[in-house]
Amino acid sequence: MQSLLVVEDDEIVREVVARALRARLYNVTTAVSGEEALALIRSTVYDMIITDVNMPGMDGFSFVKSVRATPTLGQPEIIFMSSSDDRALFKRAMNVGACDFLVKPFSPSELAEAVTTRLSDRGNRTGTFMSVSRAAQANRSAVLSVPGYDTIRTLGKGASSKVLLATHRHSGQQHAIKLLRLPEQLNLQREAINRFLAEYAMLVKLNHPNVARVYEHGLVDDYLYIGMEYLPGGDLRLDIEAGMKPQRAQQYTMQIAAALAAIHSAGIVHRDLKPANILMRANGEAVLADFGIAKQIGSGLALTQENIALGTPYYMSPEQATASPLDSRSDLYTLGVLLFEMLTGQPPYIAPNSVEVMAMHVNAPLPVLPAKVNAFQTVMDKLLAKNPAYRYPSALDAQKAIASVVC
Repeated sequence: MQSLLVVEDDEIVREVVARALRARLYNVTTAVSGEEALALIRSTVYDMIITDVNMPGMDGFSFVKSVRATPTLGQPEIIFMSSSDDRALFKRAMNVGACDFLVKPFSPSELAEAVTTRLSDRGNRTGTFMSVSRAAQANRSAVLSVPGYDTIRTLGKGASSKVLLATHRHSGQQHAIKLLRLPEQLNLQREAINRFLAEYAMLVKLNHPNVARVYEHGLVDDYLYIGMEYLPGGDLRLDIEAGMKPQRAQQYTMQIAAALAAIHSAGIVHRDLKPANILMRANGEAVLADFGIAKQIGSGLALTQENIALGTPYYMSPEQATASPLDSRSDLYTLGVLLFEMLTGQPPYIAPNSVEVMAMHVNAPLPVLPAKVNAFQTVMDKLLAKNPAYRYPSALDAQKAIASVVC
């Protein structure tokens, strides 16, 4: 039975659409908002999403754009519904990957015909290109085969790295395989291998519900690889784009703080906290991942070149922006940046270029929260203190302070 998700804030329309589809033996789930729909698709794979265009908070276009931008959420067929017969809306729908656009009011038979036709088209495409897909997969496997794994597909790639989804042959579980291409120069190869081995040595010791698990590591062809927990629920960016209630922002921040406490106790500074590195379990729990530029506290092994600022400018601490020595309190600053963005929908410091953003982290006044969430202002001021000495002494202290906020 094919699974459909109906996203509609109007109760009557939502139930009429759901009943019409259930009568034709589809498995139908409903959601009243884009935010609720995102939570659902993190735990369930749907063949099709039927969504309204205009909804409170996250509209249909933003919701679908977020789904399309996150490969781990699958690629369901999309049908938009709208009471406006506007050519511009139709073009926007097609641009974000919709397969159809229905104008309200429509009859149950019109709806059923659209759904049946588009799902049939989906099945035909799958059948037509199955041999091509298998050939492509076989070719990928011939080019790069990670020992003990069967590659399923590529989840993402960068200039010198990629992430694959693969089945671990021994356990039968799906893992995410992170691969780092070795540079051609031998001296840079040695540095890359040292960074990789240090990263793995740190991660393998961790066992915490809010930290992504690591299982395997090694070297294959010109790549170093890590086999880690596969978290298909997307990242924190989806929730921020959907708009978050203060209570949820508080909950996520406490979970991230707990993860930081765990890695800090193991001697790790993450150094690259950002929404893309906060992944979600199917139950909605936040998980800290991607320690690509992490550093052992007090270790003599240099994981970064001296005097080079690594990280993402919107989420850098002042000491990171100035390439100064770091400790765990740098992560607490970035935790404050994430909390601010979860509460307001945007980072605290925005400028036309990276250099100006970094300068604002160093010199700009502390950001002020809107009145509706100003209960967090005291915590925010301490997390975002320019001087690390004025921040919370530990992630556990920060977690307790965040938990004490009444919102």
